Amino acid sequence: MVAMQEPRQLAGLSAQTWSVLEGLARALHLKNAELQPTLDAIVSTAVHTIASAEYAGLILLVDGRLLPQATTDQPPHDLDLFQRDLGLGPCIAAAQEQSVVRLDDTRSDVRWPAFADRAAACGVASMLCVPLWVDASRLGTLSLYSDQPTAFSEYDLQLASLYATHAALALADAQRTEKLHKAVRNRDVIGQAKGILMERFRLTPDGAFRRLSLASQAANLKLLTVAEHLVNTGELL
Repeated sequence: MVAMQEPRQLAGLSAQTWSVLEGLARALHLKNAELQPTLDAIVSTAVHTIASAEYAGLILLVDGRLLPQATTDQPPHDLDLFQRDLGLGPCIAAAQEQSVVRLDDTRSDVRWPAFADRAAACGVASMLCVPLWVDASRLGTLSLYSDQPTAFSEYDLQLASLYATHAALALADAQRTEKLHKAVRNRDVIGQAKGILMERFRLTPDGAFRRLSLASQAANLKLLTVAEHLVNTGELL
């Protein structure tokens, strides 16, 4: 019976909601999308798409750590930082367990008492945390906040999960683009540093690269750091 109910619930999505979801999928899947604008768009559009949500926050998995990256207002900002410092909470649990976490009433929830107390003090009464993932890659968590208890229904849960799928794909594209841009920038800096050494010491490209590498080893710094210092100051460490 559950399997028969779900299509009817999804079919009940308004034309406006479908339009927002379609617009999100099209707008964020841009080859040249930048990471932070994509993160900001995800949280702002989530609030407009899911009517029960007053605020939204996004926590990313960065180098093995869950770090707050984007919020729509002060309560999620404060609570995301609190979870980061505490090392636990509904948003972190959703990311680690790759499952949806719903907190119906911060005044009575006993799973994370310290967090629940802080959330209630911030005026947050209920939350819905949805994991963001693509294939086997965990990206983080999208969290929705309300000042009303039991604000998020099963319908909201389905809609948030559908939204999170679009958001995760857009986020993964933006992260790939960011990495490519960073690689190009790093290559350009090293190329500029090599050019300076080639002109200054009349070296070949290979000779200039060896000079940079030796300076990197001698200073016990990354090659890119040495190259940036040379480009910015004219000094070879």
